[in-house]
Amino acid sequence: MEPYYAGLQRVLTYIDNHLTEDLSLSVLAQVSGYSPYHFHRLFHALTGQTLHDYVLTRKINTAASQLLYDRCSITQIALDCGFSSPGSFVRCFQKNMHCSPSFYRKYKERKRPLAPADGIAKAYAPNDALDAMFSVTTLPDIRAAGIVTKGLSEQFQSKEIEKAFAKLFAWVAKAGLNAGRMDVLGITLDTPEVVPLSECRYFACVSVDEDIRPGDGITIRTLPLKGRYIRFSLERTRPDFPEAFFQLTDYLYGSYMPRTGRYPDNRSFVEIYRQSGSGVGIMYYVPVQ
Repeated sequence: MEPYYAGLQRVLTYIDNHLTEDLSLSVLAQVSGYSPYHFHRLFHALTGQTLHDYVLTRKINTAASQLLYDRCSITQIALDCGFSSPGSFVRCFQKNMHCSPSFYRKYKERKRPLAPADGIAKAYAPNDALDAMFSVTTLPDIRAAGIVTKGLSEQFQSKEIEKAFAKLFAWVAKAGLNAGRMDVLGITLDTPEVVPLSECRYFACVSVDEDIRPGDGITIRTLPLKGRYIRFSLERTRPDFPEAFFQLTDYLYGSYMPRTGRYPDNRSFVEIYRQSGSGVGIMYYVPVQ
């Protein structure tokens, strides 16, 4: 199964990075290393979807996320997501999301404010202690080795994500890599407002040098993270971690960002895990414009 998994991961990564290019069966079969006949059946067996349906879903979900958090035109979004024309995009979006792109952009509920005109559902009084937890920083693009899985949860408990990290750390040890020199990261690959939490893809990964090659079910991606972020940290072992996380992020989006003139950018939410005196801490990076 491992060779099949490796070939599939190459294809899934390629699709994410080349939405505007030729994603035909012949091209993706060549990426996988299998014949078109074999790849077509293998892809369906491992994903539960036809290649056409999977590619279309990725394009529609990417477009929906851009509609929520990018300010470019619907025509530009259609082209950015690989549709042949705005009309084709509107028809596909309407069929899959049951509304037009313009309706979705205007009326879809957002958890994060995009601009002052969005309004704020709750009133948050400025809090100096909470404000002090946030800082603005930048991240570069990061080359990372890891495993894509699913299963986000509001309780921050996911057996699938735990299994992915366990398998990743076993690969690091087997490969004789210096774990102390690596960042351990978690990258949320989908937008929760667009994709249900249980279906959101998550990349459990470690930063690696250019000479490291994939193996044992591990895939390598260059993560397009470059840009500005608001950073804050929390202790993962605190008993009220879920409540503390959501209280802090509600305040971040509802008070700190609007007051400081910063709004979300349509890049991935990043977690970097750190060892701390009391256990494991998580440094969160929220992309901002």
